[in-house]
Amino acid sequence: MENVMEQTQLGQTILFDSYNAFTKERMNTLSPQIETNQSTVPEIFKNYEYPVSSWPVLIDKEMSGKLEKLSIRIPELISKIPELYFDNDVQKLSNYYFDGNEMLTHFALACHNKKVKVGCRLDLTYTNKGFKILEANVGSSIGGFQVQSFESVIKKLHPALSDKFKSKNVQLKFVRFLIDQILENVPEAKDEINVFISLSHVDDPSLKKKSLDFFNELVQKELRERGLKGEVVTGRMDNLKLLNGALCCDEKRVHSVLVLDLSETNPPPVLFRAFMMNKIYLPDHLGVAMYGDKRNLSLLRELAERGKFNSEDNEIVLDSIPWTSFVADKEVLFEQKNYDLIKLLRQNKNGFVIKASNGFQGKDVFVGKFLTDEEWEEAIELAVSTKCFIAQEFCDSLDFLAPDQTNLWAPHKLIWGSFGFGDIYGGVWVRMSAIKTDIGVINSATGAVEAIVYERCST
Repeated sequence: MENVMEQTQLGQTILFDSYNAFTKERMNTLSPQIETNQSTVPEIFKNYEYPVSSWPVLIDKEMSGKLEKLSIRIPELISKIPELYFDNDVQKLSNYYFDGNEMLTHFALACHNKKVKVGCRLDLTYTNKGFKILEANVGSSIGGFQVQSFESVIKKLHPALSDKFKSKNVQLKFVRFLIDQILENVPEAKDEINVFISLSHVDDPSLKKKSLDFFNELVQKELRERGLKGEVVTGRMDNLKLLNGALCCDEKRVHSVLVLDLSETNPPPVLFRAFMMNKIYLPDHLGVAMYGDKRNLSLLRELAERGKFNSEDNEIVLDSIPWTSFVADKEVLFEQKNYDLIKLLRQNKNGFVIKASNGFQGKDVFVGKFLTDEEWEEAIELAVSTKCFIAQEFCDSLDFLAPDQTNLWAPHKLIWGSFGFGDIYGGVWVRMSAIKTDIGVINSATGAVEAIVYERCST
Protein backbone atom coordinates (compact mmCIF):
# COMPACT_ATOMS: atom_id res chain seq x y z
CA MET A 1 0.00 0.00 0.00
CA GLU A 2 2.88 2.39 0.74
CA ASN A 3 4.02 2.16 -2.87
CA VAL A 4 0.53 2.94 -4.11
CA MET A 5 0.17 5.79 -1.61
CA GLU A 6 3.40 7.32 -2.87
CA GLN A 7 2.34 7.04 -6.50
CA THR A 8 -1.06 8.59 -5.87
CA GLN A 9 0.67 11.85 -5.08
CA LEU A 10 1.57 11.91 -8.78
CA GLY A 11 -1.64 10.58 -10.29
CA GLN A 12 -5.08 9.11 -9.73
CA THR A 13 -5.75 5.44 -9.16
CA ILE A 14 -8.70 3.65 -10.74
CA LEU A 15 -10.05 3.53 -7.17
CA PHE A 16 -9.95 7.33 -6.96
CA ASP A 17 -10.29 8.49 -3.35
CA SER A 18 -11.40 5.05 -2.17
CA TYR A 19 -8.12 3.14 -2.32
CA ASN A 20 -7.77 3.46 1.46
CA ALA A 21 -10.75 1.14 1.82
CA PHE A 22 -8.72 -1.72 0.34
CA THR A 23 -6.10 -3.45 2.46
CA LYS A 24 -2.42 -3.80 1.69
CA GLU A 25 -2.82 -7.56 1.61
CA ARG A 26 -5.41 -7.30 -1.15
CA MET A 27 -3.12 -5.01 -3.15
CA ASN A 28 -0.26 -7.49 -2.94
CA THR A 29 -2.00 -10.85 -3.26
CA LEU A 30 -4.90 -10.36 -5.66
CA SER A 31 -4.22 -11.50 -9.21
CA PRO A 32 -4.38 -8.55 -11.64
CA GLN A 33 -6.95 -10.28 -13.85
CA ILE A 34 -9.91 -12.48 -13.01
CA GLU A 35 -10.39 -16.11 -13.95
CA THR A 36 -13.50 -16.02 -16.14
CA ASN A 37 -14.15 -19.77 -16.12
CA GLN A 38 -16.20 -19.65 -12.92
CA SER A 39 -19.58 -21.13 -12.09
CA THR A 40 -21.32 -17.74 -11.72
CA VAL A 41 -20.23 -16.59 -15.20
CA PRO A 42 -22.65 -17.31 -18.09
CA GLU A 43 -21.48 -20.12 -20.36
CA ILE A 44 -20.91 -17.83 -23.32
CA PHE A 45 -18.35 -15.74 -21.38
CA LYS A 46 -16.39 -18.55 -19.78
CA ASN A 47 -12.85 -18.43 -21.18
CA TYR A 48 -13.55 -14.85 -22.30
CA GLU A 49 -11.17 -13.78 -25.06
CA TYR A 50 -10.16 -10.45 -23.47
CA PRO A 51 -8.45 -9.88 -20.09
CA VAL A 52 -10.68 -8.46 -17.35
CA SER A 53 -9.25 -6.53 -14.42
CA SER A 54 -9.72 -7.95 -10.93
CA TRP A 55 -10.08 -4.37 -9.74
CA PRO A 56 -13.10 -2.23 -10.54
CA VAL A 57 -12.99 1.41 -11.55
CA LEU A 58 -14.75 3.51 -8.90
CA ILE A 59 -16.37 6.84 -9.76
CA ASP A 60 -18.40 9.39 -7.84
CA LYS A 61 -21.88 10.71 -8.58
CA GLU A 62 -20.50 13.81 -10.31
CA MET A 63 -18.60 11.79 -12.92
CA SER A 64 -21.57 9.49 -13.38
CA GLY A 65 -23.84 12.49 -13.84
CA LYS A 66 -21.62 13.92 -16.57
CA LEU A 67 -21.56 10.60 -18.40
CA GLU A 68 -25.33 10.29 -18.11
CA LYS A 69 -25.90 13.74 -19.60
CA LEU A 70 -23.55 13.09 -22.52
CA SER A 71 -24.90 9.59 -23.18
CA ILE A 72 -28.46 10.86 -23.50
CA ARG A 73 -27.98 14.26 -25.15
CA ILE A 74 -25.29 13.56 -27.77
CA PRO A 75 -27.24 10.76 -29.57
CA GLU A 76 -30.32 12.98 -29.55
CA LEU A 77 -28.35 15.82 -31.13
CA ILE A 78 -26.85 13.48 -33.73
CA SER A 79 -30.38 12.55 -34.80
CA LYS A 80 -31.00 16.24 -35.58
CA ILE A 81 -28.14 16.48 -38.09
CA PRO A 82 -30.14 15.47 -41.21
CA GLU A 83 -32.54 18.35 -40.64
CA LEU A 84 -30.30 21.03 -39.11
CA TYR A 85 -27.21 20.52 -41.28
CA PHE A 86 -28.62 19.06 -44.53
CA ASP A 87 -32.19 20.46 -44.47
CA ASN A 88 -33.34 16.86 -45.10
CA ASP A 89 -32.14 17.34 -48.68
CA VAL A 90 -31.89 13.93 -50.33
CA GLN A 91 -29.10 14.90 -52.70
CA LYS A 92 -26.96 16.42 -49.94
CA LEU A 93 -27.52 13.45 -47.63
CA SER A 94 -26.88 11.04 -50.47
CA ASN A 95 -23.56 12.61 -51.41
CA TYR A 96 -22.41 12.74 -47.78
CA TYR A 97 -23.54 9.40 -46.37
CA PHE A 98 -24.47 7.05 -49.25
CA ASP A 99 -21.96 7.61 -52.08
CA GLY A 100 -24.58 9.36 -54.18
CA ASN A 101 -27.19 6.57 -53.98
CA GLU A 102 -30.37 8.66 -53.81
CA MET A 103 -32.75 5.68 -53.75
CA LEU A 104 -31.02 4.30 -50.65
CA THR A 105 -31.08 7.77 -49.13
CA HIS A 106 -34.86 8.04 -49.65
CA PHE A 107 -35.28 4.77 -47.74
CA ALA A 108 -32.86 5.88 -45.00
CA LEU A 109 -34.64 9.21 -44.60
CA ALA A 110 -38.01 7.46 -44.39
CA CYS A 111 -36.62 5.29 -41.58
CA HIS A 112 -35.09 8.31 -39.87
CA ASN A 113 -38.39 10.19 -39.96
CA LYS A 114 -40.05 7.46 -37.89
CA LYS A 115 -37.86 8.77 -35.04
CA VAL A 116 -37.56 5.50 -33.14
CA LYS A 117 -35.10 5.43 -30.28
CA VAL A 118 -31.91 3.39 -30.66
CA GLY A 119 -28.94 2.50 -28.48
CA CYS A 120 -25.62 4.33 -28.51
CA ARG A 121 -22.21 3.89 -26.88
CA LEU A 122 -19.96 6.89 -26.58
CA ASP A 123 -16.23 6.24 -26.39
CA LEU A 124 -14.58 8.90 -24.26
CA THR A 125 -11.27 9.79 -22.70
CA TYR A 126 -10.92 11.63 -19.39
CA THR A 127 -8.47 14.51 -19.77
CA ASN A 128 -7.36 17.44 -17.64
CA LYS A 129 -10.34 19.27 -19.18
CA GLY A 130 -12.88 16.55 -18.37
CA PHE A 131 -14.50 13.95 -20.60
CA LYS A 132 -13.90 14.21 -24.35
CA ILE A 133 -15.95 12.19 -26.84
CA LEU A 134 -13.86 10.32 -29.40
CA GLU A 135 -16.71 8.61 -31.26
CA ALA A 136 -20.35 7.57 -31.07
CA ASN A 137 -21.27 3.96 -31.89
CA VAL A 138 -24.92 3.37 -32.76
CA GLY A 139 -27.12 0.28 -33.15
CA SER A 140 -27.40 -3.23 -31.73
CA SER A 141 -23.80 -4.22 -32.48
CA ILE A 142 -22.16 -1.55 -30.29
CA GLY A 143 -20.69 -4.12 -27.86
CA GLY A 144 -19.19 -3.55 -24.43
CA PHE A 145 -22.02 -5.03 -22.36
CA GLN A 146 -20.12 -8.31 -21.86
CA VAL A 147 -18.05 -7.18 -18.88
CA GLN A 148 -21.26 -6.87 -16.83
CA SER A 149 -21.41 -10.66 -16.71
CA PHE A 150 -18.33 -10.69 -14.47
CA GLU A 151 -19.85 -8.55 -11.72
CA SER A 152 -20.49 -11.61 -9.52
CA VAL A 153 -16.75 -12.37 -9.59
CA ILE A 154 -15.76 -8.78 -8.80
CA LYS A 155 -18.23 -8.55 -5.90
CA LYS A 156 -16.86 -11.75 -4.42
CA LEU A 157 -13.30 -10.41 -4.65
CA HIS A 158 -14.27 -7.05 -3.12
CA PRO A 159 -17.03 -7.47 -0.51
CA ALA A 160 -16.36 -3.88 0.64
CA LEU A 161 -18.10 -2.70 -2.54
CA SER A 162 -21.55 -3.87 -1.48
CA ASP A 163 -22.56 -1.05 0.84
CA LYS A 164 -20.92 1.93 -0.82
CA PHE A 165 -20.84 1.27 -4.56
CA LYS A 166 -23.14 -0.07 -7.24
CA SER A 167 -22.64 -1.03 -10.88
CA LYS A 168 -25.37 -0.20 -13.38
CA ASN A 169 -26.57 -3.36 -15.12
CA VAL A 170 -26.28 -2.37 -18.78
CA GLN A 171 -27.61 -5.74 -19.96
CA LEU A 172 -30.79 -5.36 -17.93
CA LYS A 173 -31.23 -1.74 -19.00
CA PHE A 174 -30.85 -2.65 -22.67
CA VAL A 175 -33.37 -5.49 -22.49
CA ARG A 176 -35.89 -3.28 -20.68
CA PHE A 177 -35.33 -0.59 -23.29
CA LEU A 178 -35.82 -3.15 -26.07
CA ILE A 179 -39.12 -4.43 -24.68
CA ASP A 180 -40.35 -0.88 -24.03
CA GLN A 181 -39.60 0.11 -27.62
CA ILE A 182 -41.35 -2.94 -29.04
CA LEU A 183 -44.45 -2.21 -27.01
CA GLU A 184 -44.33 1.45 -28.04
CA ASN A 185 -43.69 0.97 -31.75
CA VAL A 186 -45.51 -2.28 -32.60
CA PRO A 187 -49.24 -1.93 -31.83
CA GLU A 188 -49.87 -5.66 -32.27
CA ALA A 189 -47.25 -6.60 -29.66
CA LYS A 190 -49.29 -7.35 -26.57
CA ASP A 191 -49.27 -10.69 -24.75
CA GLU A 192 -46.39 -12.30 -26.68
CA ILE A 193 -43.13 -10.74 -27.85
CA ASN A 194 -40.55 -12.56 -29.97
CA VAL A 195 -37.17 -11.13 -30.94
CA PHE A 196 -35.05 -12.24 -33.90
CA ILE A 197 -31.28 -11.82 -33.65
CA SER A 198 -28.90 -12.19 -36.55
CA LEU A 199 -26.07 -14.60 -35.71
CA SER A 200 -24.88 -15.32 -39.24
CA HIS A 201 -21.42 -14.08 -38.30
CA VAL A 202 -21.03 -16.89 -35.72
CA ASP A 203 -19.74 -20.04 -37.42
CA ASP A 204 -19.31 -22.27 -34.36
CA PRO A 205 -22.67 -24.03 -33.66
CA SER A 206 -21.84 -24.32 -29.95
CA LEU A 207 -21.05 -20.61 -29.65
CA LYS A 208 -24.17 -19.73 -31.61
CA LYS A 209 -26.31 -21.77 -29.20
CA LYS A 210 -24.64 -20.18 -26.16
CA SER A 211 -25.23 -16.71 -27.62
CA LEU A 212 -28.88 -17.44 -28.27
CA ASP A 213 -29.40 -19.03 -24.85
CA PHE A 214 -27.75 -16.10 -23.07
CA PHE A 215 -29.87 -13.43 -24.72
CA ASN A 216 -33.00 -15.54 -24.57
CA GLU A 217 -32.61 -15.90 -20.79
CA LEU A 218 -32.30 -12.12 -20.36
CA VAL A 219 -35.34 -11.40 -22.51
CA GLN A 220 -37.55 -14.12 -21.04
CA LYS A 221 -36.78 -12.98 -17.50
CA GLU A 222 -37.89 -9.44 -18.36
CA LEU A 223 -41.01 -10.70 -20.13
CA ARG A 224 -42.00 -12.87 -17.16
CA GLU A 225 -41.69 -9.89 -14.81
CA ARG A 226 -44.17 -8.04 -17.04
CA GLY A 227 -46.56 -10.98 -17.26
CA LEU A 228 -45.70 -11.54 -20.92
CA LYS A 229 -44.44 -14.52 -22.88
CA GLY A 230 -42.10 -14.86 -25.83
CA GLU A 231 -38.58 -15.83 -26.81
CA VAL A 232 -35.51 -14.99 -28.83
CA VAL A 233 -35.03 -16.81 -32.14
CA THR A 234 -32.39 -16.82 -34.84
CA GLY A 235 -31.90 -18.08 -38.38
CA ARG A 236 -30.95 -16.83 -41.81
CA MET A 237 -31.95 -13.23 -42.45
CA ASP A 238 -33.24 -14.10 -45.91
CA ASN A 239 -35.67 -16.59 -44.35
CA LEU A 240 -37.66 -13.78 -42.75
CA LYS A 241 -41.01 -13.44 -44.54
CA LEU A 242 -44.11 -11.29 -44.35
CA LEU A 243 -47.03 -13.64 -43.79
CA ASN A 244 -50.55 -12.24 -43.42
CA GLY A 245 -49.14 -8.83 -42.53
CA ALA A 246 -46.71 -10.15 -39.91
CA LEU A 247 -42.94 -10.67 -40.09
CA CYS A 248 -42.21 -14.34 -39.43
CA CYS A 249 -39.25 -16.64 -38.92
CA ASP A 250 -40.33 -20.18 -39.78
CA GLU A 251 -43.94 -19.14 -39.22
CA LYS A 252 -43.18 -17.67 -35.77
CA ARG A 253 -44.23 -14.04 -35.49
CA VAL A 254 -41.32 -11.74 -34.57
CA HIS A 255 -41.72 -8.20 -33.22
CA SER A 256 -38.14 -6.96 -33.41
CA VAL A 257 -35.00 -7.75 -35.42
CA LEU A 258 -31.51 -7.02 -34.08
CA VAL A 259 -28.64 -6.97 -36.58
CA LEU A 260 -25.55 -7.85 -34.52
CA ASP A 261 -23.14 -8.38 -37.41
CA LEU A 262 -21.22 -5.27 -38.48
CA SER A 263 -20.63 -6.83 -41.90
CA GLU A 264 -24.35 -7.33 -42.55
CA THR A 265 -24.64 -4.60 -45.17
CA ASN A 266 -27.56 -5.98 -47.21
CA PRO A 267 -30.47 -6.88 -44.94
CA PRO A 268 -33.49 -8.20 -46.87
CA PRO A 269 -35.99 -5.56 -48.12
CA VAL A 270 -38.72 -7.27 -46.12
CA LEU A 271 -37.24 -5.72 -42.96
CA PHE A 272 -37.78 -2.23 -44.36
CA ARG A 273 -41.35 -3.00 -45.34
CA ALA A 274 -42.18 -4.53 -41.96
CA PHE A 275 -40.60 -1.59 -40.16
CA MET A 276 -42.50 1.00 -42.19
CA MET A 277 -45.74 -0.91 -41.54
CA ASN A 278 -45.08 -0.79 -37.77
CA LYS A 279 -44.88 -4.58 -37.67
CA ILE A 280 -41.44 -4.63 -36.02
CA TYR A 281 -39.15 -2.45 -33.94
CA LEU A 282 -35.93 -2.21 -35.97
CA PRO A 283 -33.12 -0.43 -34.10
CA ASP A 284 -30.72 -1.12 -36.99
CA HIS A 285 -32.74 0.57 -39.74
CA LEU A 286 -31.14 2.26 -42.75
CA GLY A 287 -31.03 5.65 -41.02
CA VAL A 288 -28.57 4.27 -38.46
CA ALA A 289 -25.91 4.40 -41.18
CA MET A 290 -26.12 8.16 -40.88
CA TYR A 291 -26.03 8.25 -37.08
CA GLY A 292 -22.93 6.06 -36.76
CA ASP A 293 -20.71 8.02 -39.16
CA LYS A 294 -17.75 9.42 -37.20
CA ARG A 295 -17.83 12.62 -39.24
CA ASN A 296 -20.94 13.56 -37.28
CA LEU A 297 -18.80 14.85 -34.41
CA SER A 298 -17.40 17.49 -36.76
CA LEU A 299 -20.92 18.40 -37.91
CA LEU A 300 -22.14 18.69 -34.31
CA ARG A 301 -19.32 21.10 -33.49
CA GLU A 302 -20.09 23.18 -36.56
CA LEU A 303 -23.79 23.33 -35.68
CA ALA A 304 -22.97 24.32 -32.10
CA GLU A 305 -20.57 27.01 -33.28
CA ARG A 306 -23.42 28.40 -35.39
CA GLY A 307 -25.73 28.31 -32.36
CA LYS A 308 -28.16 25.82 -33.92
CA PHE A 309 -28.95 24.09 -30.61
CA ASN A 310 -30.16 25.64 -27.38
CA SER A 311 -27.49 27.32 -25.26
CA GLU A 312 -27.02 24.33 -22.95
CA ASP A 313 -26.62 21.86 -25.82
CA ASN A 314 -24.26 24.19 -27.68
CA GLU A 315 -22.08 24.31 -24.57
CA ILE A 316 -22.20 20.52 -24.10
CA VAL A 317 -21.07 19.91 -27.69
CA LEU A 318 -18.26 22.46 -27.71
CA ASP A 319 -17.02 21.37 -24.29
CA SER A 320 -17.10 17.61 -24.87
CA ILE A 321 -16.29 17.05 -28.55
CA PRO A 322 -12.70 17.70 -29.65
CA TRP A 323 -11.98 19.44 -32.95
CA THR A 324 -12.79 16.99 -35.75
CA SER A 325 -12.76 17.28 -39.54
CA PHE A 326 -13.21 15.14 -42.63
CA VAL A 327 -9.79 14.73 -44.24
CA ALA A 328 -9.53 16.39 -47.65
CA ASP A 329 -7.40 18.97 -49.40
CA LYS A 330 -9.25 21.94 -47.93
CA GLU A 331 -9.04 24.89 -45.58
CA VAL A 332 -10.24 24.50 -41.99
CA LEU A 333 -10.77 26.65 -38.93
CA PHE A 334 -8.69 25.39 -36.02
CA GLU A 335 -8.28 27.30 -32.74
CA GLN A 336 -9.80 30.41 -34.32
CA LYS A 337 -7.36 30.45 -37.25
CA ASN A 338 -7.65 29.27 -40.85
CA TYR A 339 -5.27 26.51 -41.97
CA ASP A 340 -4.63 24.30 -44.95
CA LEU A 341 -5.70 20.98 -43.38
CA ILE A 342 -3.00 18.81 -44.96
CA LYS A 343 -0.25 21.22 -43.94
CA LEU A 344 -1.75 21.45 -40.45
CA LEU A 345 -1.62 17.66 -40.08
CA ARG A 346 1.92 17.40 -41.43
CA GLN A 347 3.27 20.12 -39.19
CA ASN A 348 1.52 18.96 -36.00
CA LYS A 349 1.82 15.18 -36.08
CA ASN A 350 1.66 14.70 -32.31
CA GLY A 351 -1.50 16.76 -31.98
CA PHE A 352 -3.82 14.71 -34.20
CA VAL A 353 -5.36 11.30 -34.86
CA ILE A 354 -6.53 10.06 -38.28
CA LYS A 355 -9.17 7.33 -38.34
CA ALA A 356 -11.70 5.72 -40.67
CA SER A 357 -15.09 7.41 -40.56
CA ASN A 358 -16.83 4.02 -40.30
CA GLY A 359 -14.13 1.94 -38.60
CA PHE A 360 -14.49 -0.26 -35.52
CA GLN A 361 -12.40 -2.20 -32.97
CA GLY A 362 -9.50 0.24 -33.30
CA LYS A 363 -8.95 -0.63 -36.95
CA ASP A 364 -7.56 2.03 -39.33
CA VAL A 365 -6.68 4.39 -36.48
CA PHE A 366 -3.41 6.34 -36.79
CA VAL A 367 -2.23 8.25 -33.73
CA GLY A 368 0.41 10.73 -34.84
CA LYS A 369 2.23 10.69 -31.50
CA PHE A 370 3.08 7.00 -31.96
CA LEU A 371 4.08 7.10 -35.63
CA THR A 372 7.22 8.05 -37.50
CA ASP A 373 7.09 10.97 -39.92
CA GLU A 374 6.99 8.49 -42.80
CA GLU A 375 4.13 6.49 -41.28
CA TRP A 376 2.18 9.67 -40.58
CA GLU A 377 2.64 10.82 -44.18
CA GLU A 378 1.34 7.46 -45.39
CA ALA A 379 -1.74 7.85 -43.15
CA ILE A 380 -2.41 11.33 -44.57
CA GLU A 381 -2.06 10.10 -48.15
CA LEU A 382 -4.39 7.15 -47.43
CA ALA A 383 -6.99 9.48 -45.90
CA VAL A 384 -6.89 11.92 -48.82
CA SER A 385 -6.97 9.25 -51.53
CA THR A 386 -9.79 7.13 -50.05
CA LYS A 387 -11.92 10.07 -48.85
CA CYS A 388 -13.23 8.11 -45.87
CA PHE A 389 -11.15 9.32 -42.91
CA ILE A 390 -11.44 12.00 -40.28
CA ALA A 391 -8.79 13.93 -38.41
CA GLN A 392 -9.34 14.61 -34.73
CA GLU A 393 -7.48 16.59 -32.14
CA PHE A 394 -5.51 14.19 -29.95
CA CYS A 395 -7.01 14.05 -26.45
CA ASP A 396 -4.63 12.40 -24.04
CA SER A 397 -6.08 10.46 -21.12
CA LEU A 398 -5.02 11.35 -17.63
CA ASP A 399 -2.79 8.72 -16.06
CA PHE A 400 -4.57 6.33 -13.71
CA LEU A 401 -2.74 3.82 -11.55
CA ALA A 402 -3.92 0.25 -12.06
CA PRO A 403 -2.30 -3.20 -11.78
CA ASP A 404 -0.36 -4.22 -14.86
CA GLN A 405 0.29 -7.80 -16.00
CA THR A 406 3.08 -8.16 -13.43
CA ASN A 407 0.69 -7.01 -10.67
CA LEU A 408 2.50 -3.72 -10.10
CA TRP A 409 0.35 -0.60 -9.84
CA ALA A 410 1.50 1.43 -12.82
CA PRO A 411 0.16 4.35 -14.90
CA HIS A 412 -2.55 3.44 -17.42
CA LYS A 413 -4.54 5.27 -20.08
CA LEU A 414 -8.31 4.73 -20.00
CA ILE A 415 -11.09 4.72 -22.58
CA TRP A 416 -14.62 4.90 -21.20
CA GLY A 417 -17.57 3.29 -23.01
CA SER A 418 -20.79 4.96 -21.87
CA PHE A 419 -24.24 3.68 -22.89
CA GLY A 420 -27.40 5.58 -23.69
CA PHE A 421 -30.69 3.92 -24.62
CA GLY A 422 -33.02 6.73 -25.64
CA ASP A 423 -33.46 8.77 -22.47
CA ILE A 424 -32.05 5.96 -20.29
CA TYR A 425 -28.44 5.99 -19.07
CA GLY A 426 -27.09 2.45 -19.28
CA GLY A 427 -23.86 2.79 -17.33
CA VAL A 428 -20.20 2.71 -18.34
CA TRP A 429 -17.27 0.29 -18.69
CA VAL A 430 -13.56 0.88 -19.15
CA ARG A 431 -10.70 -0.35 -21.32
CA MET A 432 -7.22 0.45 -20.07
CA SER A 433 -3.69 0.13 -21.35
CA ALA A 434 -0.45 0.40 -19.39
CA ILE A 435 1.60 3.40 -20.52
CA LYS A 436 4.74 1.29 -20.90
CA THR A 437 2.99 -0.76 -23.59
CA ASP A 438 0.80 2.04 -24.97
CA ILE A 439 0.46 2.14 -28.77
CA GLY A 440 -2.12 4.90 -28.82
CA VAL A 441 -5.10 2.68 -29.69
CA ILE A 442 -6.87 1.47 -26.55
CA ASN A 443 -9.26 -1.27 -27.61
CA SER A 444 -10.06 -4.77 -26.34
CA ALA A 445 -9.20 -6.18 -29.76
CA THR A 446 -5.74 -4.58 -29.59
CA GLY A 447 -4.82 -5.83 -26.11
CA ALA A 448 -6.50 -3.48 -23.65
CA VAL A 449 -7.74 -4.80 -20.28
CA GLU A 450 -11.45 -4.42 -19.59
CA ALA A 451 -12.80 -3.27 -16.23
CA ILE A 452 -16.22 -3.00 -14.65
CA VAL A 453 -17.23 0.41 -13.25
CA TYR A 454 -18.90 1.05 -9.91
CA GLU A 455 -20.55 4.29 -8.89
CA ARG A 456 -20.59 5.58 -5.33
CA CYS A 457 -24.07 5.24 -3.87
CA SER A 458 -25.86 8.30 -2.54
CA THR A 459 -25.44 8.76 1.21
